[in-house]
Amino acid sequence: MADHCANPTGGYSFRFFSPEQVDQILCDGAKHGRAGSHAVIERILKHEPGVPRADLWQRIRQLKNLLRGPAYRRSVWGPDDEKILREGYESGWQGKRRAVRELLDRHSDWRPHVIWSRAARLGLVGRIPKRGQERSRLVWSESDDRLLLSLAGYKSAGRISKMLHRSEAAVRYRLTVLGKSGRVHREGFARYALAADLHLSGSTIQRLIVAGLLEVRDPRIRRESLEKLCQSGLLAAREQSTAPPPGCLPDGPGGQGSFPAFADRSPGVSTASVTSGKPSRARRVWAEIARSLSVTPATVEKFVARGVLKLYDPRITERSLRNFCRQYGSVINSGFLSRETRRWLQGSMDFVPDAGESAARRFVPLRKHAEVVRRCRKCGRDIRGNAFFRHAGKCQGALSASA
Repeated sequence: MADHCANPTGGYSFRFFSPEQVDQILCDGAKHGRAGSHAVIERILKHEPGVPRADLWQRIRQLKNLLRGPAYRRSVWGPDDEKILREGYESGWQGKRRAVRELLDRHSDWRPHVIWSRAARLGLVGRIPKRGQERSRLVWSESDDRLLLSLAGYKSAGRISKMLHRSEAAVRYRLTVLGKSGRVHREGFARYALAADLHLSGSTIQRLIVAGLLEVRDPRIRRESLEKLCQSGLLAAREQSTAPPPGCLPDGPGGQGSFPAFADRSPGVSTASVTSGKPSRARRVWAEIARSLSVTPATVEKFVARGVLKLYDPRITERSLRNFCRQYGSVINSGFLSRETRRWLQGSMDFVPDAGESAARRFVPLRKHAEVVRRCRKCGRDIRGNAFFRHAGKCQGALSASA
């Protein structure tokens, strides 16, 4: 065995193998990875115990470097090579393939990735339209922001980027700067977002859904919540108890018992599904669940009102919200609404503030606290109703001021 200078490694003279045989054995073992190298080294040391193990590992590394071939050499491009590359890329896909094949024939030491990298460096790959390049470097103007905000929530970030001739990352970053989300909103209104806009509690919105005054997109009950209800034992406790739990709807046809004043309707307004002969889809679905559980439909409606049973898609439809604003507009206190919300209800939802005044009397005791507005000492926010005390418990400024 000899090193790269053809001198005997360590001055050791082999007795069983010749240096050429040792190199061949080491090359064969190195082809099988580290385990193969270990095996051939043990084989050599068995017959040649005087050879240092470190010298054998060093020789394997030298043989690997010899097998790898010459070191990387930078490719030199001539004018003819670049001309062939440009003409090939300009003539389409087949022209690109012919150009790459011709350049590989001209330079046997080149690899395809060398040619692809050169084409990208010359700007022949993935060209961006000139208009797109110009738009991507422009500062966002006020008209761009206005158009972006009008499309946000209705179009995806990819679609908006094509319309504005900007990258998708730029659109998402600009939405983040403006405090908006790039998520596409589905049709309908979220319960708690609608409750915040109308200054109603989330439990009130849920009770209106159970009463049939607001309809959801999919009133089916989720299997997970139904299994949890069966395992919790609330059904047995409910059947044994005669008094209704707090916050539930009293028994009545269609769940109307909790809203006795809703039967009073304004003249000229069509009746809703609550008092019509045909029950709504939610009533039919919940009646089937009640039959499967061997309970009354009112019991299922009470669990839905309490949030124990979850709905598949609880988003409120636009049609039901419009009907509610027409028939029971007085339930919504217009004095609590912001100017934008009031304008939206009157322009898009046919909001009638005086409709169903007898129904609004049901909520007078529940809304009395909302007439008081308190200001947080630290953050300076004006908070209406009992929500102030929940805010005071979480606001660090309020805690430090009270301390």
